[in-house]
Amino acid sequence: MMKGDMPLNHLKLKAAALLLSATLLAGCGLTDEKITMKPETGDEIQVTLDGGDDFSMKETSGIILVYQKKKVMMRCAFISKEQEQAQRASIITMPFEIHREDDNYISYSMAGPDGMVNYYMYPVGEKTWLFAATHLPPEAADKVLSRIHFKDVKS
Repeated sequence: MMKGDMPLNHLKLKAAALLLSATLLAGCGLTDEKITMKPETGDEIQVTLDGGDDFSMKETSGIILVYQKKKVMMRCAFISKEQEQAQRASIITMPFEIHREDDNYISYSMAGPDGMVNYYMYPVGEKTWLFAATHLPPEAADKVLSRIHFKDVKS
């Protein structure tokens, strides 16, 4: 073995040790939470929340509450396409601001009794739409929503 080989092997060992410890740390307390919902639409929606940062979720009366520490960050309900269309049609009856809208997605803000509420509606199943609400500003709400994943699991 030449003198120049030793530092390279030492660096490889160090890199392997760092990779191993990073992998172990990634598994500590950062487990994803999963809840399977069966809304009235007939779909079966698996909801996964990326773990970490003190985020958690629980289901209460068909609504998923997403928490950071003990504060509710977002409420997620599951509605039909007809309910989504009715909700979208009702927006124009109150003061509102649309942030993004297309055929299969809308995010908007509306003043409520407890202040400004941001809403999100988009399909998460064959017959199921997400209806999410939060008091967070849109940028923060987008970050929370990016931690939540929806999958239509056929029974």
